[in-house]
Parts: sequence; structure tokens; C-alpha cells
Amino acid sequence: MRFKTVLINSLVMVLLSACSTSAPFQSLMAGDCSDQQKQLVTDHINSQVSAISKQDWPLAYSFASKSFQESIDIKSFEEIIIDSYSILINNEGLTFGGCEIKENKIFQEVTVVSSDDKSELSYRLSAVDEKLGVEAANRVEPGEALKT
Repeated sequence: MRFKTVLINSLVMVLLSACSTSAPFQSLMAGDCSDQQKQLVTDHINSQVSAISKQDWPLAYSFASKSFQESIDIKSFEEIIIDSYSILINNEGLTFGGCEIKENKIFQEVTVVSSDDKSELSYRLSAVDEKLGVEAANRVEPGEALKT
């Protein structure tokens, strides 16, 4: 009987904790990202870069924020990546640094490794209705990513 009570209590706790973490971007508090937020941001950026490396432009574009998509069409997006961010096409891996929330935006440091270089990018993402979207990725000097 005691085992059954412990088991039921454990299940209730798991269900309650799952419910409490289901909206990680509902209210963005200034400061460092939570572990859950950072994981979701990392997954989102990895997915976009994976699509870029395969030159699957519609899929890569789908990871951009709605506001980005309203101001830049998919053909322009493709041209920007090819002209200025070819390191993402030919990348050999990403390393994720700090993740910070400022002014209701999420900033993620990313180091892109390519065959001949390492580039530091500062990604800016928005979260609208719990949906992440990449707004920008800017090249920065090493160590300056979260200061942009």
C-alpha cells in the first residue's frame, strides 16, 4: 500500500512539473536563459543551420521570425546567406555560448567552425505565442556577442 502511495505521488509530481514548464517563453524575464530555454534556442538554431547547410531554403526560412519573413522574402534570404553567411552552408560544427534575455528578445552566442576559420555570431530571436523565430544573426568579435 505504501509503495502504491509513493508511486502515485511521484506520478502526480511529474505531471505537475511537466505542466509548469510547458510555456518556457510565455514571459521573458531579463537575465540568463533557463536551461530549458537555452535547449530550445539551441535546437532551433541547429535546425535552421542544418537546413542552410543542405541549402533547403524553404525549411531554413521557416525558422525565421514572422517579422523577418514580413520584411525579407525567401529569395533575398537565400542571397543574404550565400553572400554574407556562407560559413553556415559549409560549417563543420556549432558551439553555443551564453544565452541571455534582454528587452523581450533572446540573444544566443554561437561559434561557427569552418575548414579555415571560426566565426562568432550573435543570434537574436523572438518568441511569439511560444514560437521561436530567428530575427538576425550578426557577426561579432570574439567575446562581444552578448554586448550587441
